[in-house]
Amino acid sequence: MAQSKKIWTGQLDLSVFNNGKKSVARDIFFEKALKVMRPVYLNGSNIPTFYIVNVGGGYLDGDRYKMNFNIDSNAKVILTSQGATKIYKTLKDHVEQYQTFNIKDNGYAEYVGDPIIAFENAKFYQHNTFNLSQNAALFYTDILTPGYSKEDKTFSYTYMHLLNEVYVDDTLVVFDNMLLDPKKNNVNDIGYMENYTHLGSCYFIHPQVNQKFIDNVYDQIKHFQQEYDCRFGITQLPTHGFTIRILSNKTQVIEKILTTLQSYVLKQIFDRDLDFLRKY
Repeated sequence: MAQSKKIWTGQLDLSVFNNGKKSVARDIFFEKALKVMRPVYLNGSNIPTFYIVNVGGGYLDGDRYKMNFNIDSNAKVILTSQGATKIYKTLKDHVEQYQTFNIKDNGYAEYVGDPIIAFENAKFYQHNTFNLSQNAALFYTDILTPGYSKEDKTFSYTYMHLLNEVYVDDTLVVFDNMLLDPKKNNVNDIGYMENYTHLGSCYFIHPQVNQKFIDNVYDQIKHFQQEYDCRFGITQLPTHGFTIRILSNKTQVIEKILTTLQSYVLKQIFDRDLDFLRKY
């Protein structure tokens, strides 16, 4: 879906650079239904954390959103949403969201958003584009959950379509095109949700990621499959990174797994403890 000639419900542009002591923001722009809070440096960190806010409280029929994040060389940033992304019924049109991450040499972007909740008759399309330099790093997660249905149906949304493209030095290394369309396909089939209702995803790209590191990551989280009703798999990306997909019936289980994964990655790669984002 092309972005040209769209009337945006909300826009956000954010750039971060390293001033020699810490990462700081510049060229912040937002309008209409999107805004970003002033950055906070949690626990004395030199990495700014930005909370992205949808001032309307949810995405409505025909909404279009665009966000651009630019991380300069040697800069780092933590991005998160203030709360869940709620997609309400879209009977006439659909909702679109475009997010672009441009990360230069030795730059790092960490995006951990709250769940995307698609309610009855919701139609949602999201297109993420990640442009990384060879030595850039990225940690990105999302969680998809079904919202309330008056008939108490598990999958009452019309569709959720998420497209992720990852480029390293302008070369496409990942094209992840996921469509959950309960009205056209049995989403409980093998290769779809397999009788689960919630889906979590994560990308981690860093020059130090290799098969041994991925094996160690798996060792850190494999016990969850014995403790909870969930399934997951890790795939090594064609570049220096991996992706993980998690199936569960509870958001909290996916969050536990992703938090454990994130904590391990941050400690091993960046020698940094996971910051509590203090939303509630």
